[in-house]
Amino acid sequence: MTQNDLSEAPPRVALRRNPRQDRSAQRIELILDTTACLIDEVGYGNLSPTLIAKRVGMSGPGIYRYFDGMTAIAAALATRNLARLTETTRAALAGTDADWPELLGRVIDAYASLYRTEPGFRWLRLGDAIDRNLIDNTDSNRTVLAHEIGEQFFERFEVSRDRPDLVRHVEVVVEIVDTLTAKAFEIDPHGDAFFIGECKRIASGYLQGYLDRTQEYVKD
Repeated sequence: MTQNDLSEAPPRVALRRNPRQDRSAQRIELILDTTACLIDEVGYGNLSPTLIAKRVGMSGPGIYRYFDGMTAIAAALATRNLARLTETTRAALAGTDADWPELLGRVIDAYASLYRTEPGFRWLRLGDAIDRNLIDNTDSNRTVLAHEIGEQFFERFEVSRDRPDLVRHVEVVVEIVDTLTAKAFEIDPHGDAFFIGECKRIASGYLQGYLDRTQEYVKD
């Protein structure tokens, strides 16, 4: 999946029809914004397309012009979350003033910031709680993110592409970050500093261990 695919994905991935006018695109964004806020307000389990339509100010059947149902709406919202996280991840890894462990820490901080700033993110995140395959038939959003971060490592830090299973190890890092960050915000609504700090230490330590183990392999 390319960077352009990620940036364009949110309104398209789960739509019954693609918006052809700015007005339709704005309506879709309003539906997603409203859904995100309602997740925090009433919980995902209490949501319905009818409730979302009522809050948006459109007819119940009207929302089905764009989405098949709640799973499709959640998929589009999760994909938008992925696009926003991917954008902040690229920005963090593009820094030239620090080594990769420091930049990885910034990526983790960026992920934590979405918990604070994006409505509904604490529950939905990248959508894997609803469906492991929200973007396509093969990869979960976490796997897509791991590929994106892996590519950034290839380019930014000149990591050899000969290293075995680099992306799979990055995917482990993604799982570590997701789990420990979720725990941090379960403990403290602002994000428990201890767990976020440990998340950075464990994630960078795991990835450093992998890079050290494969260094001799690359030389050989």
